[in-house]
Amino acid sequence: MAETMADWLRKLESSLAGVRSHAAWQLGRLGDASVVSTLIRLLQSDENEDVRWTAAWALAELGDAAAIPALEAASEMDESDEVRSRAWEALRVLRGEA
Repeated sequence: MAETMADWLRKLESSLAGVRSHAAWQLGRLGDASVVSTLIRLLQSDENEDVRWTAAWALAELGDAAAIPALEAASEMDESDEVRSRAWEALRVLRGEA
C-alpha cells in the first residue's frame, strides 16, 4: 500500500532523524507545494543536519519561491557546512541558475 502525504507528514514527527529525513525527501518528490511551510520549519529548526539539508533539497524540488528567504538564511547561517551548501544549491535551482 502506497503511503499518502498524511503518512509522510506524520513521519516528520518521529524521534528518529532518518525517518524525518526520508519523509522530507518523499514530500519533495510528491510535488505538492502545500508542504512548503512544513519543510521550511524543518530547515530552520530540526536538530539534525541530515534532516535540514534534505528539507532544503525538497524545497528545491517543489520549486516554490516562498522558500527563498529561508534558504537564503540557511545558506548563510546554518551551523552545518553541508546544510549551507545544499541550501545554496536549492537557491540556484529556484532561481533557474542550475
